[in-house]
Amino acid sequence: MSDGLHTGVYFTPTRHSDTYPAVDPCKCDLSGKYVFITGASKGIGRATALSYAKAGCAGIGIGARTDLSSLVPLLTQAAEEAGKPAPQVVPVTLDVTDAESASAAAASIASSFPRLDILINNAGYLEKRVKIAESDPSEWQKTWSVNVIGPYLVTRAFLPQMLSKGGDKIVVNLGSIAAHLTSPGASAYQTSKLAVLRFTEFLDVDHGPDGVLTFAVHPCGVPTDMGKRLPEQMHKALTETPELCADTLVFLTEKRRE
Repeated sequence: MSDGLHTGVYFTPTRHSDTYPAVDPCKCDLSGKYVFITGASKGIGRATALSYAKAGCAGIGIGARTDLSSLVPLLTQAAEEAGKPAPQVVPVTLDVTDAESASAAAASIASSFPRLDILINNAGYLEKRVKIAESDPSEWQKTWSVNVIGPYLVTRAFLPQMLSKGGDKIVVNLGSIAAHLTSPGASAYQTSKLAVLRFTEFLDVDHGPDGVLTFAVHPCGVPTDMGKRLPEQMHKALTETPELCADTLVFLTEKRRE
């Protein structure tokens, strides 16, 4: 119980492992809203894009290193099945660790959408657990590059259009309960997620006065490809669906919840 207390697991009396009616995206109205999601090719990012389509989002930008062409028709289908207009979908090739790639993605979205209301920094990386003395410096650095430098580069690239074109100006960074833990062998991932929380606070300090609303969200324990990189004995904790996080993000950003 004590571990759960300091990580916030028992903050509410009810816990969910799957989506539920209160966050059903079909009940949300994001007509006229524009969103961009990183790491959208699979897992939580893919589910998040589909949830925004169900909510009637006018424009959905999706970024990933891998091909996104198969997701585009699914977003149209998801919107139509929810009784919403098909969104304008803009897929972009994006390496969140590369400044030029982030800038190119931002330019593509700026030329496609009248504005950007919501930015979801979802892309992440989880290294194999190993003690510091036996760790691979390149893996350690990659974890920080994707999880910390990535949100910084993407947010830095997209903020100018969010500030200049109006809209809701909401930035969501995918954090993790790992930010509150010190597990053996997890020095790269857990410190990177702690840094994401502080980076989110700095976004508020620097750009809150400009109207930017920021959140850091724990995405649940989901059996994605990344989640399965956890030690095998921890796989039993991966009990949540990607739709739980995805639908919650839509609910959270449907309007400015200040």
